[in-house]
Amino acid sequence: MADGISVDTADLARYRSRASTLSGDIVGAAKSHLAGNLSLPGNLFGDLGEESGLHAGLADQLDRMHTHVHSVAGSVHDLGQSVHTAKGDYEEDEQLFGDQFRRILG
Repeated sequence: MADGISVDTADLARYRSRASTLSGDIVGAAKSHLAGNLSLPGNLFGDLGEESGLHAGLADQLDRMHTHVHSVAGSVHDLGQSVHTAKGDYEEDEQLFGDQFRRILG
């Protein structure tokens, strides 16, 4: 194995595509399984649930979970974008160094 870094830009392109798909799947799951539960009926736990704070606590927890799932989806998407940027950087470097090498060789 040679010293240095070897990058397969096709792998980076596939990674970005998969990250984008996964991000969309996470958002889709949140919309399908969480969105309908963001609003709890006021009488869900009766007066005791309201007075004890159970209703408000559960509503807050559901809201934070929904926000967190969307944050995870955003992070997955951002990672895919970063990998795409790195792919472009590798391709530009390869072109630049290849051009310099060809100039040296004449």
